[in-house]
Amino acid sequence: MRVFLAVLMTLLITPLWADTLADLKSRDFAQQSRAALGTGDRAAAIIAAIKGLPADPQAPDLVRFSDAYDALVRAAVSRSVRLDLPVMSVFEFDGTGTRLASVGLFPSTDGDQSQSGLTLWDPRNGQKLADLLPINVLTSGAWGVQAPAFSPDGRFLVQMAPVDGVAVVFDAATGQEIARLPGHAPGNIPNSGGTAFSRDGSLLLTLGASPTVAHLWDTTTWQRVASQDFGDFTLLSPIDGGRDGAMHFTAADVAKGTPPPVELWGIGRNGAGLVRQFPPEPSGLGAHWGRIATDDMDRLFAMPNGNFDLIVFERATGNEVARLPSSIIGQSTGVVAPSGEGVLLLSSLDALPRRLHFDGTDAPLDDIDKLTAIHGVFSLGGEMMGGSPDLLDYRGADMPRGLELYQAVIDRFPTALKDEVAAEQVVRD
Repeated sequence: MRVFLAVLMTLLITPLWADTLADLKSRDFAQQSRAALGTGDRAAAIIAAIKGLPADPQAPDLVRFSDAYDALVRAAVSRSVRLDLPVMSVFEFDGTGTRLASVGLFPSTDGDQSQSGLTLWDPRNGQKLADLLPINVLTSGAWGVQAPAFSPDGRFLVQMAPVDGVAVVFDAATGQEIARLPGHAPGNIPNSGGTAFSRDGSLLLTLGASPTVAHLWDTTTWQRVASQDFGDFTLLSPIDGGRDGAMHFTAADVAKGTPPPVELWGIGRNGAGLVRQFPPEPSGLGAHWGRIATDDMDRLFAMPNGNFDLIVFERATGNEVARLPSSIIGQSTGVVAPSGEGVLLLSSLDALPRRLHFDGTDAPLDDIDKLTAIHGVFSLGGEMMGGSPDLLDYRGADMPRGLELYQAVIDRFPTALKDEVAAEQVVRD
């Protein structure tokens, strides 16, 4: 009888114990994959994630071993890039993942300015496609360089060139110059100005610094359809996107106090108007920190204050929606998530992304919630700072998912690597 019970217990426990070992092993491989991706080793991240899944997986396996599958998605979507940049540069991706524009933040100290200006790249392979503008038309060294902007459909690229007093429009596919838009001479305040496209790409907002003025342009004719003048010491920052012919920007007149009062303005074909003056923040609002990201529905945007709290505002009214204190977000850059249901943070410490609900609690990253809205920075030698491989994923819209993704990855492995991986993959039972 005892022998019978022992055998029965063995039969009952063994599958459960095997499942537990498989789950633990899968999660361990998933952690290895995330660690490898955090260092930029995409190949190692993909291999570790595949090891966390069984050979010839079925749909239920992707649910059971979800940590490993999620790690595979992140590693497969990620596209690490190293660019040959001699100076600290900011970069901007188009919406298709086929173009990247970089611009130096300042002239190169070695005197070679050939790669310090606006440059067009193919981010899929790091190939330079064209040198578009030299650094000496972007800055004299006395003020900051504005980040470039792509139209939502990836057709156009715009760069402020204040030394020449213009915003320059390029064909993003070829790098050919299309138009020069006047009214953008350098002003009295560094980091003022910038550009943004409406959500449908029909309008372009450009903010000049001398005179301090907002211009709205029709992207079919490249004719100006509206303008609004401001004081000589007003910081202007564009807000991405905009619907129904309305775009928005912030204005902060430093001549009116320290910290300056910050206003939300709207502009359309019928002119510009004040939407709201934000309530005073004792530490000030970071309204002059470049183009401000919005969610995909153009409902919300976020700005930091001087204490590095992140404040989320409603775009139509300027009303405060949420406030995440610096004790929660830490040393992070934050934007509204594309879904509009939270904020995305990029830590300056571990370069890993986080997603938070508006109440400050952690939320899982969705496929749509990728950090493409945060402007990454490349250091000397083209190594990315303040970013991670997750920044370069373009949301993965062109990539297969589920079992199709697993098979696509395995099919690219050499035979020897397939055998090595198969020997370590988790076993269901």
